[in-house]
Amino acid sequence: MTTPLQRDVFLSGEGDAWFQRNQRNQPYADPADDPLLPLLLELPLEPGSRTTVVEVGCGQGCRLQSLANHRNWTISGLDPSALAVAAAEQLGVAARVGTADSLPYSDQSVDLLVFGFCLYLCDRDHLFQIAAEAHRVLKPESWLAILDFWSPFQRSNPYHHKTGVLSFKSNLPAMFLWHPDYVITDHKLRHHTPPHCHTDSADDWVAATVIRRSHISSL
Repeated sequence: MTTPLQRDVFLSGEGDAWFQRNQRNQPYADPADDPLLPLLLELPLEPGSRTTVVEVGCGQGCRLQSLANHRNWTISGLDPSALAVAAAEQLGVAARVGTADSLPYSDQSVDLLVFGFCLYLCDRDHLFQIAAEAHRVLKPESWLAILDFWSPFQRSNPYHHKTGVLSFKSNLPAMFLWHPDYVITDHKLRHHTPPHCHTDSADDWVAATVIRRSHISSL
């Protein structure tokens, strides 16, 4: 029997089930608890609608709403849950149903691309495609941000809510760092729950990472 792709599992209902389980306590729904938001607000991107921000795994859109409120950027989101997309739209976020391996955005159209705690559930065979899609939609001078579980080596655990699905922990920024145009500018490793203190427990590590895409001139 062929194992279904995790992408398809979440698109066919588990994304909605996840949202229903967590909608009253969405991770990082409170801007004060979001370890990534302060890093994004520090970026040297012009305020106003000419700056385009996309979040993959946007959930109910709280982070995007905060970015729009602070900087008036043009925001849009992508999530496998139709319920999450509907909730995001109620907050004024232009959201669509979709996944990281197929981004419904034009080439070189995005100033800031955010992966919001979604890559740990993506099929490992799709990581090359996910990186390629991110590279395709990002402008030559742009920013990429990842908030997710982090580990210096690949680890996997059973996903407790669906048989046959795994969650993964790995060094996700490394998907991009082999390319000479991508350089980490911020990388904060903390405990995954507020107040996001330092921890030596590898099981609890979450990283908020910001990466610059730019053509680096040789010295």
